[in-house]
Amino acid sequence: MKFNTYGNNRHPIMIMLTSSFCSADSLEYLYSDLAQDYFVIVPEYNGHYEGSSDFTSRKKEAAEIIEYLNDHKIKNICLIYGQSMGAEIGMELIYQLIRHKINVESAFFDGGTFLKQPKLYKALMNFKQKSMINKMRNQSVDEVVAWKSVDQFNKGDNESVRPLIESMVKTAPIITDGSIKNETEARYTFNFPPLPEQMQENIFFVYSDEEKTFKSCFRHLIEAYPAANFKTIPGYGHLTYSVEKTDDYLRVIRAICTRNQD
Repeated sequence: MKFNTYGNNRHPIMIMLTSSFCSADSLEYLYSDLAQDYFVIVPEYNGHYEGSSDFTSRKKEAAEIIEYLNDHKIKNICLIYGQSMGAEIGMELIYQLIRHKINVESAFFDGGTFLKQPKLYKALMNFKQKSMINKMRNQSVDEVVAWKSVDQFNKGDNESVRPLIESMVKTAPIITDGSIKNETEARYTFNFPPLPEQMQENIFFVYSDEEKTFKSCFRHLIEAYPAANFKTIPGYGHLTYSVEKTDDYLRVIRAICTRNQD
């Protein structure tokens, strides 16, 4: 795993976790602003950059982040932020951070899958994602943004998914079949790690109310983490609110970071 850092390391520390098949660049529209006030750590997952081994699993990717924090003697995290698969890794990371006695103040997760699916479903998704990545290897960002299959994410606004697509097109030549299989496994084997109520109270989940993942996993999330905070936003696609309303979104992130301060 490779770690990208932005901002002054004396500032409060924020960890930002990307979606499937994305490099750190996919979150640049957020961390470029946040780095003014926070020290932002954006891990590059295994399998997502030249010379790395395959993506491993939620637990192992989270464990490498823990190792990095311990190596740098970091004992307090202001915020863990995650998009899509990054939200699932983020939840596992919180669980491990608590066990390693590293303090986590808050977390904010957007569009997390949080599902446990049968083998047949995972096999189907693995096939679909392999086909998608293979197709991306031979197309430009503009061509991929125009795919009909992208419409399910953007609610008709193609530009809202551009940061995500740009990053995926960049990593597509690097992603191996092994990484695709392991990321599929990571996305569809979520086991809802137990978290204390005090931690739950400082976790925020946000979805578009028309997202497939929202309709599939929302009830299970509420049952597992009843003390957490849940917000649905009408009229947007998967992760697109953060792009279309970036300034508002950044204000929310900052408000979450400062809500427990005296």
